[in-house]
Amino acid sequence: MKSYSYLCIMIQRIQSVYFMLAAILAVVFLFIPNIEQNDVFLRAVDIWAVMGLCILVAIISIVAIFLFKNRSSQIKIGRLNIVLILILMGVAVYFELQDGDFQPYFGIGLPLIVLILNVLAIQAVQADDKLIRSADRLR
Repeated sequence: MKSYSYLCIMIQRIQSVYFMLAAILAVVFLFIPNIEQNDVFLRAVDIWAVMGLCILVAIISIVAIFLFKNRSSQIKIGRLNIVLILILMGVAVYFELQDGDFQPYFGIGLPLIVLILNVLAIQAVQADDKLIRSADRLR
């Protein structure tokens, strides 16, 4: 029964939802076609560096969910994840521009959505931290 209440506390915070959606979309990015290049749909799974970064972003997002009791660590992990997402976007664009002839496809925008969700999660954690500190001042 204790683990159920622990899970409910963790999920009811909006930043947990943001981090979970970011992790899910990072995994989805692996399997949705990103570009069409010479009549071949490329996915992140076809490029090892992009695949590794996607998995790392998803794992770090999930780790950030479980750090809900330590808000400063959660913020640091979220910022690290932002850096990794930016690197992922750069590597994905680099591999897509290698041949020069490509047409963007639906999945190319997913890392941007993951980045926005991560920023929203960090802002929510900072708002919680501010609320807790103001409540501590009142005591």
